[in-house]
Amino acid sequence: MSNLWRAALYMVVAAGLFATMNALAKYLMLAGTGNPIGALQMTFARYFFGTLFLIPVLYGAKIMPRTVHPFKYVFRASFGVGGVALMFLAIAVIPLANATAIGFSSPIFAMIFAVVLLGERAGPYRWLAAAVGFVGVVVIAGPDASIFGAASLFAVMAAICMGAEIAAVKWLTGLGDRALIMLFFGNLFAALLASILAIPTWVSPQPLQWFLFAAMGLVAIVGQRLVLHAMAIADANFVAPFLYSTLLFSGLYGVLLFDEILRLSLFLGMALIVASGVLMARFGR
Repeated sequence: MSNLWRAALYMVVAAGLFATMNALAKYLMLAGTGNPIGALQMTFARYFFGTLFLIPVLYGAKIMPRTVHPFKYVFRASFGVGGVALMFLAIAVIPLANATAIGFSSPIFAMIFAVVLLGERAGPYRWLAAAVGFVGVVVIAGPDASIFGAASLFAVMAAICMGAEIAAVKWLTGLGDRALIMLFFGNLFAALLASILAIPTWVSPQPLQWFLFAAMGLVAIVGQRLVLHAMAIADANFVAPFLYSTLLFSGLYGVLLFDEILRLSLFLGMALIVASGVLMARFGR
């Protein structure tokens, strides 16, 4: 198998794992597996177990987790916690595929943050791509003005936070830390921040909930590692669009596990958001 096809396979598997993480979160919130768990506590569990599963990876790679920029990682982690918690709130109410599709508008906001805060330039084609993607968000979230409802707004706000996190990662990339170090400290500081925020509403999870929390952390870390592998062996412009297969996996989970209905507006919005992402990858870094 060539490097290109192997990279594409890594991205598709990662997409399935990311959809699995969201499906597990929705199951925890809807299936009555024990005491009700808040979005912030679930966010803490996702990052806490993600950090634990990264420790043997660092050990195997003989990498010591050190950084001279801890406060900058806290800045990045704040956006990560916000994005994950808001997405968990959204998927508890709206279909998985809808929330996932809206979340994929994050590159639009990442581009805006990169232009405003990092001084990057965006040509007319990238702005056109951003406009196309935003129209896709409106089509999915608000064909009947429901974009002004709380659930859809949670998903949009999650996309904004994820876009800010992408811009923060671009900023941190220039500081010299290796990818695994960035991944580890991103998870570690996000777990610490989420734990502090979750204390006021903390409840004691049941054994099954702990197991599902661990599964969420594991699939998220494996997915992130596969993305890093794919980016290392193939050009980002080639592999990035394969991550949109997350939408397909999310739709399948929604239909099979949660009896969700995939409406025509969802597919139209998906097409616009995917087109926006592909155009951004084609006409920019």
